[in-house]
Amino acid sequence: MAKRIRSWVLLWLLLAVFLGMFFVFGPGIYNDSDQYLNMHIHREPLYPLFLAALRVIFKDGWLIAMGILQNTFAAVGIWLFAEYMGKRFRLGLWEEVIVIVIHLMPHMITKYCSSLHLFMTNSVMSEALCLPLFTLFLLECFKIFTEEKEKDFKKAAVCSLVIAFIISLVRTQMMITVLMWMVVLCIRILFWPSWRWGRKIWQKPRDGKWKAGKILMAVAIVICIFALRLLAVKSYNLIFSGHFINNTYGTVNTLTNILYASDREDGERIKDETAREFFYRMYDLTEEREANYKYAGKSLKEKTEHIEAWHDTIKYEMIEDVFYQVYDKTVTRDYIIQNLMADETAGKIIGGILPGCFFRWLGNYFLIARYGLIRSVGIVHPVINWLVLLIYLSALGLTVWAYRRDSKDPAIPVMLMSILAILANVGAVSMTIMCLSRYMIYGFAPFYTAYFLLLLGVWKEWRRRRKRWY
Repeated sequence: MAKRIRSWVLLWLLLAVFLGMFFVFGPGIYNDSDQYLNMHIHREPLYPLFLAALRVIFKDGWLIAMGILQNTFAAVGIWLFAEYMGKRFRLGLWEEVIVIVIHLMPHMITKYCSSLHLFMTNSVMSEALCLPLFTLFLLECFKIFTEEKEKDFKKAAVCSLVIAFIISLVRTQMMITVLMWMVVLCIRILFWPSWRWGRKIWQKPRDGKWKAGKILMAVAIVICIFALRLLAVKSYNLIFSGHFINNTYGTVNTLTNILYASDREDGERIKDETAREFFYRMYDLTEEREANYKYAGKSLKEKTEHIEAWHDTIKYEMIEDVFYQVYDKTVTRDYIIQNLMADETAGKIIGGILPGCFFRWLGNYFLIARYGLIRSVGIVHPVINWLVLLIYLSALGLTVWAYRRDSKDPAIPVMLMSILAILANVGAVSMTIMCLSRYMIYGFAPFYTAYFLLLLGVWKEWRRRRKRWY
């Protein structure tokens, strides 16, 4: 009874924090919000549908309903995560409170430390749903490792896959969760014990066919999920935009960092004459405004800051404006048709110039990813950058220590999954856009939760040995 009361008190405190932040600061509407409200062809379907449903049900009060629902969802997600961790690791009250505080930190960081000063769950932006969904996804992935009974393992596998599919419909970059699910499931199949006839056994080498069959099934499921997502997005666009197409602008996004890394002579490799002319116009604009790699500084810091400073300008003013000004005057004013043509032409440009600037683009990619790794667990600062490196190295060291002490320590998969989540998110985002804090914040709470659990294991081991000495 005491544990149940404690659980409900923690939930109500979480609700008080999130709903209190909403009623104090109110809803936030930002640059991208209009695209979600208008079901823009660039945006994934689930969040615009969520907002549309609120506008239909609550009429003029939809913003209030949005804030209450988003903040309640975030509070419940953190509560479920903390409750399971408390049960699995036998955490005391204050230890569970620490896990909750860690999960509150990303929301406070984006409110008080980011440039937009936004409280995500108050805002009309897809991150308001993405972050709680990601928390629940990682929780179910963790259960894949910790649940021993076959029925519980299967339930966790199905739940995590469903959440991964849902979150992929909220934000395209979060399609990485589907791939993460496959990796987690394959590791579970290959290395974790199985439950048969009421007892836990380890898979033996002769079970290779069993393992291969399960892994092939996981791959087939992932392929089907990607196909189903594509069908869902196209169907949504057909209903609301009149075109059975995927979201547009992805290839234009990808062109941005490649254009930044290119030289003018790379355009000679573009076979399509129209695409080549577009490239020359875009490239000349980057030269005029000193917005390409030639004008970055020599240090890693200067190079990365130059890319980040010019990324949006290149995308909007030197790529998008060039495409749409030409199409407006010479082809059509239908915005969706323009998007399709822009993506097609951008693909031709990329195919022509990327071979010539690939290694330069790859170097820039790692520079962007470097800042992504820092922002996943901290903020970019000359001193903090080195501290972040030490944090990552110490996390790996703690994981190795925990494995040598007890290879079945449940804190190990928590840390490994949090690192996998960070690497996957950074890798996906760095391909097309900058690793801004609100995109990188997904890995913050899982990582520090795992770090705390590993430290807790060290503390308990020290206390156990101390008692033995005395």
